[in-house]
Amino acid sequence: MRRMVFAAIAVLTVVSFETRAGELPRLYSDARVMAMGGAFVALSDDACALFYNPAGLADVKSSTVNLPLPQAEFNNKAFDMFTDFNDTDFDSTSETGSFLRKNLGDTGHAAVSFFPSYLRPRFAFGILGSARADLTSKNPVYPVLEVETVQDAAVCAGYALPAVGEDLLLGVGVKYLFRRSLDREYTVSDITSGDFENRLEDEMEEGSGALVDVGLIYKVGSFQVSGRQGTLQAGLSMNNLVGNDLGDAADIDEHLDVGFASRIGDDTVIALDYVDILGEVGEDDSVGKRIHLGVEYTPKTGLKLRLGLNQGYPTFGVGLSTGKVKLDLATYAEERGTYAGQEHDRRYIIRLGFSL
Repeated sequence: MRRMVFAAIAVLTVVSFETRAGELPRLYSDARVMAMGGAFVALSDDACALFYNPAGLADVKSSTVNLPLPQAEFNNKAFDMFTDFNDTDFDSTSETGSFLRKNLGDTGHAAVSFFPSYLRPRFAFGILGSARADLTSKNPVYPVLEVETVQDAAVCAGYALPAVGEDLLLGVGVKYLFRRSLDREYTVSDITSGDFENRLEDEMEEGSGALVDVGLIYKVGSFQVSGRQGTLQAGLSMNNLVGNDLGDAADIDEHLDVGFASRIGDDTVIALDYVDILGEVGEDDSVGKRIHLGVEYTPKTGLKLRLGLNQGYPTFGVGLSTGKVKLDLATYAEERGTYAGQEHDRRYIIRLGFSL
């Protein structure tokens, strides 16, 4: 029974995305972008433009096929809960209750995503398969397990072109999204009932919709820094328009984002975003939760160092490439409270892939 329950929850996290009450939604948490604090609206110079700002595709210089292995994401509590899980007999109400009480107030976070893509100047196409689960133990007197999970599968495409003497880039992206989601609490008797894995599957809600993104990037101008050439550009994007009502599954909010990006020489990129200007996402209007800042520095070919601030919390990452093999590592913290600085959750991302 114990391994069957774990397998059921693992299945829920294999194909994703969902949020806790205070966490702002994100359809895809890319390792590079999150290492840069989640700031990408005015940059959008790779296939992730399909999730941030399709206008950036007009600045792509070459064609690339990206074939990543599944990207894994987890927090510290996920390891602790997994260790405790293996020592627990979930046929026993006393051991199940002890497991929940031991992890009271903790949230185990795990996610996996897969995003192969084709990128060329002005155009990108990708297929997203992702899943996320947050498991939280609550209530010390009568313990319950809160299960929040979403599974997403999407086909994505975007096109962009320059205008106004190539200083203005305009882009549009479309995604057709299939979603399954679950957000429920389960008691000790539910977990030990003998059919918990079937119940999890039966209670998943399903839905789908066609989403449209529209964006622009304006190249403000150039400047000199210590004899090095720098450029400044501003971006604006409207995301998840039209079909964001996903039926019985958790809906995805539309949002308007603005960003600025600067390139200094050939080795440094700086980006700053303010997302959800109109406060359409989530249940709060915290300004701090909507600010993202990032830097990417390339000291030599094949090595990229990244750092930033995501909602006020530091982010770090590194990108390594040799030939056609790429490895990206990142860590960032997500705010799970109602305002920045209340309740952060430190997470780690690892992704290995191939580029053709």
